[in-house]
Amino acid sequence: MKVYIDVSVLTMAAFLTGIQRVTREITLRLVADPAVEAVLLYYHATRDSYYRIDHKAYFRYYAGHAGIKERMVTKQKVPLSDIGYGAVFFDLDAAWMCRAKRSYLLPILKKQGAAIVAQVYDIISVTHPQYCLQRGVCFFMDYIGAHLQYADAIIVNAQATAAELNKLSGQAGCELPSCTVIPLGADFQSEKQIQKKQIRKSLFAAVKGCMPYLLMAGTIEPRKNHRLLLRAYDEGLRDMGYSIMFAGSMGWDMEVFEQDMKRHPDYGKRIFWFSGLRDDEISYLYRHAQFLVFCSYTEGFGLPVVEALQRGTPVLAADLPVTREAAGDACIYFAQDDARQICSRVFYYKNNKEAYARLRQRIREYHPGSWNTCYCRMRQALCQAQRDIGAVQGDAGMDAKNG
Repeated sequence: MKVYIDVSVLTMAAFLTGIQRVTREITLRLVADPAVEAVLLYYHATRDSYYRIDHKAYFRYYAGHAGIKERMVTKQKVPLSDIGYGAVFFDLDAAWMCRAKRSYLLPILKKQGAAIVAQVYDIISVTHPQYCLQRGVCFFMDYIGAHLQYADAIIVNAQATAAELNKLSGQAGCELPSCTVIPLGADFQSEKQIQKKQIRKSLFAAVKGCMPYLLMAGTIEPRKNHRLLLRAYDEGLRDMGYSIMFAGSMGWDMEVFEQDMKRHPDYGKRIFWFSGLRDDEISYLYRHAQFLVFCSYTEGFGLPVVEALQRGTPVLAADLPVTREAAGDACIYFAQDDARQICSRVFYYKNNKEAYARLRQRIREYHPGSWNTCYCRMRQALCQAQRDIGAVQGDAGMDAKNG
């Protein structure tokens, strides 16, 4: 099976959380799979062309943390005419941010007979545009509209997203392509025993000096609601002796939050923010946190929740359907945007050591999927899409011959 994947957005990203982590984990497995001929693509906007990415350089950078990212892209142009019958075009990355618009690209690939599969993480740009970058919303509308019209199969990570897509397709007056729910993995690409020397000194010192602490992990953006944890700190966590830690790159429209956080008198003492962390450093933060706090207004899956639980760290989460679906009773839930309830949950477990011990024991019974399992199921979906489109094209050929 020949699979083309546009990883242009991943190669331009300065961090590896959320979609970037998924794209990395799945593409590394595609590249290493002897049963798959993977072609990684980079779109050069000024030349309006795709170029092949060198597999060894890609693997060295994203798996071995070595090499120079910019040197992954080769001079070998990949014309769109190469992506045709027998091939699968797998839109795995945050492709709506790519300059190659899907409303232009997909009809060409469809006409050439390629099977088109999209990984749709969520449709928050449609359901909650107030939490999204305005130009990103416009780009996403083009992306999701093109896939609803031309994709042969769609992969989502939660039943909640499948239901939203089904509703959207009905509103758009089109039939939803075949939709498969595949939960994401929670294990990092390489989970090893973490050594003190692997952790940057500032992070190690912060963790050692601020325990116990509550952690928020992931890109800092409006819908993640990081301000709620800062408010909970002022409304009770500080007086209970807790520190808070933010781990993630600063996203769009968060300048005021960043200023307020840094101006707080406890910033750098009991309030910390780290960005650009490696996998081992993020894992280190998960393992030493008293709780991961997940305050999002809306989510497509909630990867930090399952990553924390996989490492035995209790989670306090805003009560969202998708979080219930991914984590079930393994989380402790609080009402959306309720800082006082976060404080009351923490207060209960602070004063009930046995209850906290039982909570950690209960988490051991939670077994999230692995990236290998996620990849195998995605590969099955790609193969099925290839077979389905081949059968349709074969039937069309026979009809033409008989006609």
